[in-house]
Amino acid sequence: MVEQIRNEKLKTTQNKNGSNTNPVVDDLLRVSTRSDLPARTTTARTPGVGAKNHFSCAFVYGPGAGCVMKTDSLTEKRLALVLLARAEVADLENQVLFHWIDKDGTEKKHFFDFRATMMDGSRVAIMVKYHKKLEQEGFRDEIACIASQVTPDFADRVTLVTEKHLDPIELHNATLFNAVRDPDPAADSVMRDAVANLVGAVKISDLIAHTGLGGRGFRAITRLIGNREASLQRAARIDYNSFIIRSAA
Repeated sequence: MVEQIRNEKLKTTQNKNGSNTNPVVDDLLRVSTRSDLPARTTTARTPGVGAKNHFSCAFVYGPGAGCVMKTDSLTEKRLALVLLARAEVADLENQVLFHWIDKDGTEKKHFFDFRATMMDGSRVAIMVKYHKKLEQEGFRDEIACIASQVTPDFADRVTLVTEKHLDPIELHNATLFNAVRDPDPAADSVMRDAVANLVGAVKISDLIAHTGLGGRGFRAITRLIGNREASLQRAARIDYNSFIIRSAA
């Protein structure tokens, strides 16, 4: 239920020169005319974006102009979005170089697809592979050998992730969080005040109707969920029919 949700529509105001202004329009213009470019992260290996024989991509994430991350597979991209959205992940590196010795005593290089630093300071080295690859005994032996040589100065543990490990609901929401990451200060403020007045759960579409924000309201709610200022009542894909609650202080 909703208690005392203010119907705070964003109204046109007049500036000192007497011309009409709208805070939401002003916010959008400020974002659309932003001249800064995403930062290019430095990695030990640069994935070949534009490769013809397999999926590769570059995407932007993070606050402000953001950073560019390049990946060698769709699973890598999806996992990156999921990890970046998790509250327990403090930092995410990709293509991290690790030196190891094979069974013949030859020193080799392995590039872990990711290394996640958790909020507690621990680090996890992550390999991303297609599930079918695990059917190869030689491959399984190799990754086991690599993992056995990882020491605490590089990572506290090693994990392998395939496309089968990704939760479709978590992936949907993580992708949405990244898509709407640019703030809309006026709309975000109105929606934040509305959420602060919640008692119990409310359907997202009802909250948007009360604030009069339309699609901008949906994006604002999504940002609040992504920033953990609001929570889904239960694990579900974020859409207009989802129910949210105010996050615990």
